[in-house]
Amino acid sequence: MPSLSRDDILRLFESLNVELRRVDVRGDVYVAGGAVMCLAFEARDSTRDIDALYKPSIEVREAALRVASKEGVTDQWLNDAVKGYLSDKGSFNKFLELSNLRIFCADAKYMLAMKCLAMRMGEGYRDEDDIRYLLRYLELESHEDALKIIEKYYALDSFPATAIAALRELLPRG
Repeated sequence: MPSLSRDDILRLFESLNVELRRVDVRGDVYVAGGAVMCLAFEARDSTRDIDALYKPSIEVREAALRVASKEGVTDQWLNDAVKGYLSDKGSFNKFLELSNLRIFCADAKYMLAMKCLAMRMGEGYRDEDDIRYLLRYLELESHEDALKIIEKYYALDSFPATAIAALRELLPRG
């Protein structure tokens, strides 16, 4: 799947807004993952897709499929695969409000926690770069400081040991 730039994402959201307006539905999209790194932080040039929770889910999903057909993108350009990583304590900031669509992006602390939980290492994955960016953005200097943020959203015992070890490698002990 071709990468989506910040401009591509904004164009797709505009098109999604048009589709929702056409069927008289107001939708909310809560964006996480790489799309937040492109949109809210402008920390990277592109992402493969937009991981999000959306409401009302059926209507937004149907509109997104119509957008995919019209815009020539994969039908997974907007997907809810991130559901397994969301915390009921998660926090989002309003990013964009259109006539029938509101876009919210996960805030920096919540993004750090999600990225650490989902951490994928190896070629083709950007999680480590995103985590490094968020650690700098949040001005975190110790492993313990990062763990305190993560614990606001998730129980540490739910984290893979490899993610905690990788985080330890990125930050010294306090």
